[in-house]
Amino acid sequence: MPNESDRRLYEAGELPEVLRLSPEKIDWLVRTGQLTPILICGELRFDANELSALVETYRQIAKRKQSYVQ
Repeated sequence: MPNESDRRLYEAGELPEVLRLSPEKIDWLVRTGQLTPILICGELRFDANELSALVETYRQIAKRKQSYVQ
């Protein structure tokens, strides 16, 4: 995943590979507002910084859940 200074935009078709999720899960993330697509000339793009923030959010959730188990 790129660092914070990158302004890389991903195509929708790249997200399953980048996030290692199914296309259905990617659609769910968009529908639930966890990922916000950017519409450029009629094509969807996703900001790499937003993807990093999403991963970090889920990382924090996992840490909290793990602390409850211990």
